[in-house]
Amino acid sequence: MSRFFIPPTAIHGKSFVLSGSEAHHALNVLRKKVGDEIDLFDGKDLSFRGRIESVASQEIRGSIVEDLPSKSLPIQLTLFQALTRGSKWEWLLEKACEVGVSKVVPLFTQRTLIKLDAAQAREKQKRWNRIALAASKQCGRSDLMAVDAPCPLSSAFSQLDKSQLSLIPWEKETGRSIHDACKDYKGTTVNIFIGPEGGWDAQEIDLARQDMIGVKFGRDRFFIDGNQSRQLLRERKMKPDNSTASLPSDTSQRIMKI
Repeated sequence: MSRFFIPPTAIHGKSFVLSGSEAHHALNVLRKKVGDEIDLFDGKDLSFRGRIESVASQEIRGSIVEDLPSKSLPIQLTLFQALTRGSKWEWLLEKACEVGVSKVVPLFTQRTLIKLDAAQAREKQKRWNRIALAASKQCGRSDLMAVDAPCPLSSAFSQLDKSQLSLIPWEKETGRSIHDACKDYKGTTVNIFIGPEGGWDAQEIDLARQDMIGVKFGRDRFFIDGNQSRQLLRERKMKPDNSTASLPSDTSQRIMKI
């Protein structure tokens, strides 16, 4: 069943109006017509099955015939990710969406190789959110993963709510695992910071430790630029490392899949 994003403001009781690019795709690409049923999601937490009642130029009007089960996660996971190049970054956005990340915040760090001016950043953000929308539709989510405008690492630190769980994996961390950091946390919002290909600078880690928890990597490290990483993920089906094989909550499992 084809799925389409529809903003909550376009749903009125048991009626809906699908317009813009989503209506164009339904009418001109998929050749949907009056009487066809389509799946809709509002990007928040709700999904529906609708029936097309009438069509016009770039607009579909219909009725909701069934409420569908929500597929949102019980936790809100924000991924603060250092920017990387081109197709690697877009692949990362797709995979983050598939494992349930709520929001991605692209980061400029000391070792980030990507440089964008304000205009370039705005255009990139538009494209990234289109990719997130397509991935959200494809993997069956009821909510819509958001991609923020890129920002410096220091700005991201200033956004953090100290009541939330914020983690930063680092290759030189040897003590606390992700499981250790999550096991006593009772909240529903988690932030995780992933560094650039060259790793975090020691000064960045010192700054992060003021409000965040440093955690060690698991048995394997997956690098975004390697085909071997993709193959290993497929072969192991995203199996977490042995230290987190039996976790008390879904929180650690979801974080381990990033």
